[in-house]
Amino acid sequence: MKAFRINSDEYNELDIQEEKLQNVLESLSGMELKDIAEQLVSLSNGAGAIIISLAEDLTPLHGLHCYIDNKTTATKSVSLDASIKAAPKGDFLDIKALHIDDVAYEKQYVLSARQLYCPDYNLVGCIVVFNDRQQFSAPLIEAALNIAAERLTFALKQYLHSDCPVLHTNAKLNRKLDLLNEIGSISKTGGWEVELNTGKIVWTDEMYALYGLPVGTPITMESSMAYFPVESRKAIEEAFNRVIKEGKEYCHEGFLNRLDGQPIRVKATGKARYKGGRVTHIYGALEDITEAYRLLETEHNYTAYLAAILDNLNDAVVTIDTKGMVITANKTVAALFGYHPEDIIGHDVTMLMPEAYAKYHADYIRHYLETGKAKIIGIGREVTGKHKNGKEFPIELSISEVIQDGQRQFIGIVKDITERKKAIEDTYKAAYYDSLTQLPNIRSFEKDLDRVIQQASSQYRSLDIFCCLIDMDNFTQYNLSFGKYVGDAILRTLGLRLNKLLPEGLTLYRGIGDNFMILSTTPIENDAKPLNLTLDSLEWECHKQISAPLTISKLVHNVTAAIASCRLDAKKASNEKINGVLTFGKKRAKKQGPGGMVALDKTAFDDYDRYQEISHSFTRALEEREFYLMLQPQYDANQQIISSEALIRWEHPELGFISPAEFIPVAEESDAIIDIGNWVIEDACRLLRACLDQGLRTRIAVNISGRHIVRADFAKQLLETVDKWRVSPDMLMLEITETTLISSVELVRERMESLGHEGFSFSIDDFGTGYSSLSYLKELPISELKIDRYFVDEITFQDESVPIVDSIVDLAHALNVSTVAEGIETEFQWDYLKQRGCNYFQGFYFSKPLPEKNWFDLVLQHKK
Repeated sequence: MKAFRINSDEYNELDIQEEKLQNVLESLSGMELKDIAEQLVSLSNGAGAIIISLAEDLTPLHGLHCYIDNKTTATKSVSLDASIKAAPKGDFLDIKALHIDDVAYEKQYVLSARQLYCPDYNLVGCIVVFNDRQQFSAPLIEAALNIAAERLTFALKQYLHSDCPVLHTNAKLNRKLDLLNEIGSISKTGGWEVELNTGKIVWTDEMYALYGLPVGTPITMESSMAYFPVESRKAIEEAFNRVIKEGKEYCHEGFLNRLDGQPIRVKATGKARYKGGRVTHIYGALEDITEAYRLLETEHNYTAYLAAILDNLNDAVVTIDTKGMVITANKTVAALFGYHPEDIIGHDVTMLMPEAYAKYHADYIRHYLETGKAKIIGIGREVTGKHKNGKEFPIELSISEVIQDGQRQFIGIVKDITERKKAIEDTYKAAYYDSLTQLPNIRSFEKDLDRVIQQASSQYRSLDIFCCLIDMDNFTQYNLSFGKYVGDAILRTLGLRLNKLLPEGLTLYRGIGDNFMILSTTPIENDAKPLNLTLDSLEWECHKQISAPLTISKLVHNVTAAIASCRLDAKKASNEKINGVLTFGKKRAKKQGPGGMVALDKTAFDDYDRYQEISHSFTRALEEREFYLMLQPQYDANQQIISSEALIRWEHPELGFISPAEFIPVAEESDAIIDIGNWVIEDACRLLRACLDQGLRTRIAVNISGRHIVRADFAKQLLETVDKWRVSPDMLMLEITETTLISSVELVRERMESLGHEGFSFSIDDFGTGYSSLSYLKELPISELKIDRYFVDEITFQDESVPIVDSIVDLAHALNVSTVAEGIETEFQWDYLKQRGCNYFQGFYFSKPLPEKNWFDLVLQHKK
């Protein structure tokens, strides 16, 4: 056997120093050396590895790369005492000593080494791997060293020659892989590699054997992970992603369900391979450790093993006898109660209990021993424990009885649930309380409302439920104008004010966005006079608290809110229905203007049901032609019909006749008003076409809602409709309310100017009820001002003037537009309006709204 010894006498004399000459091995990149060393450690189940460069005369030069405990370690000096093994293992070294920075590694690990040669077969260094003694497998380690050596040789060839003999090298590597497959079969360890760019997976034969699959079976990441239980699959997938993102290796123990259904316990490891500083491949091993676990369980001393488990539990485990004396305790007792096990063994267990529990403990045990009846044994429950410092804390206690050496004993498992209870409280608070105002939130409101409804339904008496919705007016504007900080401060202040206002039995909640809710948390009896008096004045008291000035950041703010309250029959109530009624009431309150208040009585359910029926019937009403037009003629001073107003009517199959004053506001809450408006225009054009076919040219006025006229497609659809019926645009008078004009003036102006160029005329309906600017009236293409019937009703005595009517007529003359007075019911009103210069007249004095046929006959008669 050819042998050589490095530093057999004095280690320090031959320490590897940085100032010595270099060889070609040191030309390889640090990343490449790191990759090879990490792969060697992974394949061999090693604890570390080092690559050392040597001179041709066996003089050591440098420690090129040292990888220990999953990290690269810088080395100052390395000493080696080794000899070459006999053939056929002449490429391997027997290592007697290895010191790295004066640390003797031969005392900690089993050391294995292989010589490294240049492509011209000159010795350039060696590679050493460290293994724990219990992890040592000579065949596996030799195979891993051979692969590492082949990779280093191949890297040297790439560095020294541009035309590197890849085929020859691959043949050698294949021979080594065959050996690795054989070693893997013996050790039941499979190897694998994944190329991240392509997703290509390479398995050794043993990997297929572990899965129970035929060698060569197509495999993907998804199909390979499907054999792991859910928990292991999730853990490995997360670990695999950490390898990609952070380069961290992983080791996971769990179960693998083979193809034949047999589960085996495995250890899965994985590491990263780099190229150009980025992870390109993940490789690792899968080892069958089923037998190892079985041996471990049988070889360990059962008592010591059990003690280790108990001492590492998060729960305290205490055993007592029938007199309450502590027999055993695990180490967790110290963390929970502040006592070491030896401090309580031999003492009464009541030292761990508050006085309220301790004084009855002996009686509990005696009663159980005598009767066999227990309230806690076998049933986990929450009780209170006492720390050594006297502090009490919540615990979960489970007690079971055992017979040990013929003696009855009780085992108590104690869990500190302080954090759990705090987490539950925090979770509950987050779920059911508003973080801004600290008030119960809308989820609490719904939960409490369900409870009140259920409580009321269990009573034979007739009980009521009281709710109130407070919705801030234009509150978004405060956030936009002053910032969200001011808006939040206002809501907090209002929450405090309202909460102080409410008596016991009424609870304030923070609703969604900028509203609050009030609920009587118990059903209300009709004869509860004090509470009834409070409820009767509650809306006004809330209004005063809300409208009182608020000072935020030295600025005084005045806010208002719509308040809708309801007192409803509990037997008819449901959570959804009450919320619907409150929303219904809020809409009514909003229509009153800022600070509007509506109190709904027990008929509110009926009103709400009617509202719901109307709001859901528009589509069907249009399809079934439940709507129809009535037309009311408009006359000039000579009582000639010059135009007519189209008035929509609705005959509902269940509700009967519904007034436009009732269903139009409901329709305006949605796009239903658009569909109704289009239908009215369509039917008016149909009537105009019928008149033209009879040689009669007249005009019909139709009301256009604000929601309709601002639609982008309004003008297009209007033009398509008049073209369809071949009527002239000037035969339609489009009536818009003064409120519509001032609420969306820019969009309305744009539509009016565009349609005015097409020949359409516009009338301002209900003029005098809004606050439109005279400049807008002058600039817009308006043909007519319509005097509201409210002002016409003021014309009652011949010797009294009506200034508002006079002013509207004078204004119309100044603007050079016509005036139409509606709601005329007496000859006196007609004479007064004629004298003041009104142009056209409409009302019951001349004609009521007429059905289509009667109107048509009347118009034809006037023509003749």
